[in-house]
Amino acid sequence: MKLNFVANDNILVHIAMSALIVLIGALLVKLSNRFFVSRQLADKDNLRTYRTWTVASRNLIGALVFLLLLGMWLSELKSVAISLAAFAAGLLISGKELVMCFLGAFMRMLTRPFQLGDLVEIGQYAGEVVDMDVLTTTLVEVAPTRQFTGFTVQVPNSLLLTTAVRNHSQSGRYTLDTVRIPLPSRCDPDRIEAQLLDIAQQACEPFLEAAGQSLLRYGNTRFLDLSQFAPRVMFEPNGTERLDAIVRFPAPVNGRLAVAQQIIRHFYRLRAGEDNAPGSSDPAANADAGARVDNPARSGTAPSPAS
Repeated sequence: MKLNFVANDNILVHIAMSALIVLIGALLVKLSNRFFVSRQLADKDNLRTYRTWTVASRNLIGALVFLLLLGMWLSELKSVAISLAAFAAGLLISGKELVMCFLGAFMRMLTRPFQLGDLVEIGQYAGEVVDMDVLTTTLVEVAPTRQFTGFTVQVPNSLLLTTAVRNHSQSGRYTLDTVRIPLPSRCDPDRIEAQLLDIAQQACEPFLEAAGQSLLRYGNTRFLDLSQFAPRVMFEPNGTERLDAIVRFPAPVNGRLAVAQQIIRHFYRLRAGEDNAPGSSDPAANADAGARVDNPARSGTAPSPAS
């Protein structure tokens, strides 16, 4: 099929103008990034706001450049509309993932499941959102220990159509988190619960009131009952020889790791002190000590013969 596309001076002018528009757009993006980076260095308290403006300005400039190019070439494209339609159909079939990325970006724009700076999980990927465009969402990766790994992950927007998104920042500056502590099955749950509640209360005391107000506001907007935001302890059997204590506590979104580590360290430090104390009441330790007394061979020391 022949294309009715004749090269003339008008097309050469359009090519030159297109190149000029692209160069101006790239220059504007660079200047915009430099401007907001300098503002971030001067005002670090509003880092999230400047990051949002940086991405928004870049996407706006890109959209304007695209619209200008489309308007400039629209009259020339009419002559090859049939060929372009066939080409677009073939591209749609072969570029299914690309089309899904555009649809995922459109759905993200409509539903807004997360924003820049939110801590999210998209499928198997978890991290803080630092960039968004029409094809990908860029995360600074967070390991299962809730620490930044130093890597960035570019998640294709097509995943937003097929996988669930977990947003840990949806409730504002504070959220509810849990930490699991394994225990021997032969322990006193009431005593363990009292110890963990006391430790969690001490760890959350500096921000407990502010966290409660933030969670209550979020619950009221979503018709949820989040009045039980204070630390709680639940137990879950894990086999016949292990009992897991699950501590739920409020914490700042960016400070969950510090609070969880404080609870874990304080609890095991307390347990170590109890185990090392004379006359420890740990049933497992007492049972093992009794076994060694009843069977001296287990302790590695044979009884001395009677003189």
